[in-house]
Amino acid sequence: MLDFDTVQMALNKLGANVDAAETHGTLCGLLLDRYDMATWLKHTLDDLPDSSDVLAAEQLKLLKQLFEDTRELVNTEDMSFELLLPDESEDFGNRLLGLSSWCQGFLYAVGVTGLAKNGRLDELSEECLSDMLEISKLSHQEDESEEAELQFVEIAEHVRLSVLTLNEAVNPVTPAPQLQ
Repeated sequence: MLDFDTVQMALNKLGANVDAAETHGTLCGLLLDRYDMATWLKHTLDDLPDSSDVLAAEQLKLLKQLFEDTRELVNTEDMSFELLLPDESEDFGNRLLGLSSWCQGFLYAVGVTGLAKNGRLDELSEECLSDMLEISKLSHQEDESEEAELQFVEIAEHVRLSVLTLNEAVNPVTPAPQLQ
């Protein structure tokens, strides 16, 4: 999967008003209800670039790769799906802000899809959304410490597993048939 900085650069070049983390959260939320790339882009970019813009086409190609990779990873049995967040070399406050933004994007998309209102979510899924709501309120003013870093990793892992739980509740993964 593409890294945070590559996606952020593509978004900047396309004039997006959201960061890579929020964009990825929105994508994952929309994928719960199997929305397509065009719909995701409408929620990501204020204006779609002109089809003759070669430079924009390159950036859109990167976003298409992110879309395809994410759709595949969120639906695999091996649980290899990862959140698109700033990496460990970034300032701790920026990483917290990234996780908060990721959850905000995800919750926004769940609101767009109406999944939380139409009774398709079980109690565990509702709890996952509630947890994400609290995580979306994280302060990026936290001081970096070993304990804070461990908590961050645990919270990010909880969000990752929550996405997989929600996806499984809405779109059960069916294993490939075994060859005999």
